Amino acid sequence: MKHPTGSTGETPTGESADLAARLDRLPVMLPHVVWISILTVNLMLEYYDNALFAYIIPAIKESTGLGLGRIGVVSTAFFIGMVLGGLVGGRLSDRFGRRWVLVWGTALYSSGAVLTMFAPDYELLLVSRVITGIGVQAAGAALLVYIAEMFPSATRGRFMSVVTSAFVIIAPVVALLALVVIPDGGPDTWRHLFGVGGAIGLLIAPVVRFCMPESVRWCASRGRMPEAADTVRKLEARALRRGPLAEPRATPAGTESPPVRRILRNKRTIRTTAVLAVGFFGSTLGLYLFQNWALYVLVDGLAYTEGHAYEIQLIWNLVYAVTPFLALLFIDRAERKTAVFVLSVVAAVPLVAFGLATESRLVTATGGLCGIVTGLVVTVYYAYIPEALPTAARGLGSGVIKSVGHCGGAAAGVLGAALYGGWGNTGLMAVAAASYIVFALPVLFFGPRTTNRPLEGVAAEELITAEGVRT
Repeated sequence: MKHPTGSTGETPTGESADLAARLDRLPVMLPHVVWISILTVNLMLEYYDNALFAYIIPAIKESTGLGLGRIGVVSTAFFIGMVLGGLVGGRLSDRFGRRWVLVWGTALYSSGAVLTMFAPDYELLLVSRVITGIGVQAAGAALLVYIAEMFPSATRGRFMSVVTSAFVIIAPVVALLALVVIPDGGPDTWRHLFGVGGAIGLLIAPVVRFCMPESVRWCASRGRMPEAADTVRKLEARALRRGPLAEPRATPAGTESPPVRRILRNKRTIRTTAVLAVGFFGSTLGLYLFQNWALYVLVDGLAYTEGHAYEIQLIWNLVYAVTPFLALLFIDRAERKTAVFVLSVVAAVPLVAFGLATESRLVTATGGLCGIVTGLVVTVYYAYIPEALPTAARGLGSGVIKSVGHCGGAAAGVLGAALYGGWGNTGLMAVAAASYIVFALPVLFFGPRTTNRPLEGVAAEELITAEGVRT
């Protein structure tokens, strides 16, 4: 079957490898800064929608008259949408392009937010959250892949740290809205807040389309060599104004040409996808067991007032601001899979401490540390996942991994309730800690090495069978 551009998907692999090597040798330039700024704003909007819903559950209950059970279903609907968005969006980004999915995924989740604003009843609210989840995850998966493919290999991790500053910026904003605006803004304030996020997203979508080129590696994998070469030439011309460029690092030719069906039959690619899916599932489960239940623990388990609980969460969100700066210190120096495991072990310590803490200052300190270290784990995974997969299946593979991971988020609701009901906060956080460590072990032992390596070099290993024969 031919691609809509007329290409069969086979590429002149020598030229493709050369373009990738030339792209990787580039210094950081203004286009990189512009692209990462657009992507950071995009991720801010995605996180804004998800974080906002967690804070406005009481407001929705009061405004709509919905019972807590139905509101729980609406919350779960968002995660169901994310699972679908990761699978469908990932495959579409392999077929039609990273930028294409970024544009339409952004437009879709923004439209879902606007629909949430106007939803008159339970059924439409449910539909709007599914639509929003699909768009968020489709755009989010394409965003990670775009960074892996378009930014120099030596700085990919640092750019991922920059883009995750979106969480740092939005988290305290949403916490402040919950503390100040929502209580005094009237019964429909939550609707207006969704509408503002959706409107901004609808403005960002065309900015992505006209200010960001399509991924060079994706174009090369689909046979669109003139477009890929033109993008690289323009970037090189800008870089040469600052001085001579280093020689391109040689990368294996022929590693990116197999069609996606053949890649997906390769045992090593399947194993890598499964290993990262398991690891990301465990970290997401642990994250949401803490994140989604921490406020409830403060109010119900520790008998804090809601105002005091919101103040503590605001402190956590402000302290979280150091996370991307800490990531910058090590992310392009440490091997990704090693960093995932070490940080997972480190994350377990404050999680267990938070489960045992009762004194206010200790609760605040351990909860803040939980947020920082779990945020570092997310940052490393975001950099690692798209690097570990071949170009032709990078979108689908990343989508599958993130979809499986977000099943952990969905499971954290039911499992968290059962754990808290049976074992209290101590048991809840102990399971969250164990989830990080146990599920990171397969990543440590079976994950590929990717740090500072050309994506084509990683793919060369993934596309070789145990017998040493290229698939």
